[in-house]
Amino acid sequence: MKLRAVAFDIDGTLYDNAIMHRRSIWFALRNWRVLNAFRRVRHELRLIRPIENFPRMQAELLAGELKTTPERAQEIIQQLFYDTWEQVLHRVPLCDGVRETIDSFRSAGLKLAVASDFPVTRKLGILNIEGLWNCEISTEAVGYLKPNPEPFRALLDCLDEPAESVLYVGNSYRYDVEGARNVGMPTAHYTRRARPDSVADLSFSNYKILRDWVLTKV
Repeated sequence: MKLRAVAFDIDGTLYDNAIMHRRSIWFALRNWRVLNAFRRVRHELRLIRPIENFPRMQAELLAGELKTTPERAQEIIQQLFYDTWEQVLHRVPLCDGVRETIDSFRSAGLKLAVASDFPVTRKLGILNIEGLWNCEISTEAVGYLKPNPEPFRALLDCLDEPAESVLYVGNSYRYDVEGARNVGMPTAHYTRRARPDSVADLSFSNYKILRDWVLTKV
């Protein structure tokens, strides 16, 4: 395996989900009903094909859950999930070793990309890792959430590299590892407990392990 690029999931991969959840307790308590409805909608959206207009379908599904109009549902999505909740990231650090890993990969000549099931541009700025990426992909803009193949194919198209030369790094086995694997990409699973049946090429809990492993593949 010779790598030419590395693509990262953001949420729970570049920062710790456990810290994010602790910092979000107030948000969850205030918005429990809406949060649960939104989770159900996102689960459903991962299963629906085809999707012609992702924002509209998401708003319509949430409107059905909350017994409101799609217009009001879209306002709730923007205000709560894309604005208010995202601001919690100001108090969430990157995982140990993330910045060093990014810098070492750039120095080695690897192309770098990020992907998220939420908007990415402002999030990268909050995390102070903006301007480091060859490609930034929001799966919503692609029209399908992970683990659908479209977001991973969009990454490959943007990077202009074949699937076998682009490592995908993520914390979700179902959405990241299996999703990327299904389009032919090698994968690295960020997890504290590796699955015995894992199809990931690497399972790691420390970014130095990822860094050392990748640099032997360049």
